[in-house]
Amino acid sequence: MRNDSGSPPDDDTIARLLGQAGRRPAAPTEREARVHSAVRAHWRAEVDAAARKRRLAWAAACIAATAAAAVVIGRGWWSREDRPSGAGESIATLLRAEGSVHLAGGGLLGSGDALAPGSGIQTGPDGRAALSLSDGSSLRLDSETGVRLAAGPVLDLDRGSVYIDSGTGTARRAFLEVRTKMGVVRDIGTQFEVRLRDAELWVSVREGLATLARGGRSFAAPAGTRLVAGARGGVQSRAVPVLGPDWDWVLAIAPEFRIEGRTLGAYLDWVSRETGWRVQFADPSIARDASTIILHGSVATLRPDETPAAVLPTCGLRHRLSDSTLVIERQDGAGRP
Repeated sequence: MRNDSGSPPDDDTIARLLGQAGRRPAAPTEREARVHSAVRAHWRAEVDAAARKRRLAWAAACIAATAAAAVVIGRGWWSREDRPSGAGESIATLLRAEGSVHLAGGGLLGSGDALAPGSGIQTGPDGRAALSLSDGSSLRLDSETGVRLAAGPVLDLDRGSVYIDSGTGTARRAFLEVRTKMGVVRDIGTQFEVRLRDAELWVSVREGLATLARGGRSFAAPAGTRLVAGARGGVQSRAVPVLGPDWDWVLAIAPEFRIEGRTLGAYLDWVSRETGWRVQFADPSIARDASTIILHGSVATLRPDETPAAVLPTCGLRHRLSDSTLVIERQDGAGRP
């Protein structure tokens, strides 16, 4: 657009034209909300992806693997040597805390704190915690959870959700018990979650077997089952996936597996138990080498399901997920370490 003299219009001319055109009609509120929501979701996804890449890059840079003739004598990732000893009459040790985690009396808790019988723990809306119980069981608390630790071991759950990995049960003195106002849950060597949700009690089992005692009756929950107990006394049994979003919070607060000086085989045992994946080796020689490959470094910043991408390449290996199976292969052109 040019004026009568053939030169481009000046700023005043453009301003007058824009003024005569008036304001554009406002977009419908519903459409504006959809656009805002879509843009924010895309931004959140980009931020999360970038953070994940940074964590993986940092961990991969810190990890090295060497092949050595290691002698491993019956030691799994749950061995007694890895458990914090605690002090005096402690019933549990706090291994990891995220966000607001404090005693029922108000004192803040931090990693390494020993807890005596009768201690109450509370997590805030942003809080989660992972503990090791004196019998070797792993205990995790989700956000907005209140629980009291008693000897036995016994947990009194007032609100929120707890996850227990009690191992196989072969070396334990007693089974763990979770008491709630809506029933008592007992484990028989298992991985399970107990959640108080509104006016319901959920008992979800990943592995093994748990029972719910309620109203003079006992209800069994094998792996892949969720018991839902309502306020009026009824108990329903539903199927629950042993992998997937239901267990994401458990992975998010998993205690660190210290890989320094450990074998690849021990690491894979840990990954399998934490994620529920079954480990499969594409080449039988990889399975044989797993007991002699020694790992170095740290995966402290990663969730268990994120660690294979950082650990395996340092061993000349790669992985792929096929349903619930973690398939481990040699990298192209990589020989035996």
